[in-house]
Amino acid sequence: MPFGDSITDGYNGDTPGGYRVELFRLAHSAGKSITFVGDLTNGPSTVDGVAFPTNHEGHSGWTIAPKSGRSGISTLVATVMPKHKPHIVLLMIGTNDAIDNYDMTNAPTRLGALIDSIYAQLPTVTIVVAQPVPSRGDGTKGDDTALSARIKTFDDAIPAVVKSRTDAGKHILVVDMYTAFNANKAALIEDEWHPNLAGYVLLGSKWYSAIQSLL
Repeated sequence: MPFGDSITDGYNGDTPGGYRVELFRLAHSAGKSITFVGDLTNGPSTVDGVAFPTNHEGHSGWTIAPKSGRSGISTLVATVMPKHKPHIVLLMIGTNDAIDNYDMTNAPTRLGALIDSIYAQLPTVTIVVAQPVPSRGDGTKGDDTALSARIKTFDDAIPAVVKSRTDAGKHILVVDMYTAFNANKAALIEDEWHPNLAGYVLLGSKWYSAIQSLL
């Protein structure tokens, strides 16, 4: 289950399916069996001549938990997890919290509560938690030039959130999406914070590297 916000959805008009396209391509080319689950759908009908599973749970504009003016993906857990019963959850969330500068001190706590709620529904699921990509940091594109720093502070707290669950015996790991993007933001980020096609290819490859041994 790809689970997150507009980056999971594949927001830009020329990137329908987002990172899921490259993730599926890499898995299929390696002879792996993979499908995506969720209540939403988008993306191409085929990838490399193979039917592409278009389902996902990428909700544009959503935060970790509900806040004024935004819905939170935490509200979906009690329904979508038991409905679809994913073996693996690809979780990337928190960018919209950082965009709004919404109580970022407690964002890692909110993330931990979200993760725990998933395990309450699916105790044996594997959760792969991404450290979200930076913003472009380009004021000429309307970007908040301090946003990347807020995302980085949040990202830096994620390994500890994951480790406490690993230490408790949960199947969970972290994948760093920030560093590779931060080194080449202009070539990988389309607008303020959404990846372009090359960025989504990079995201897909990093997700695949994280889960290929599990497929």
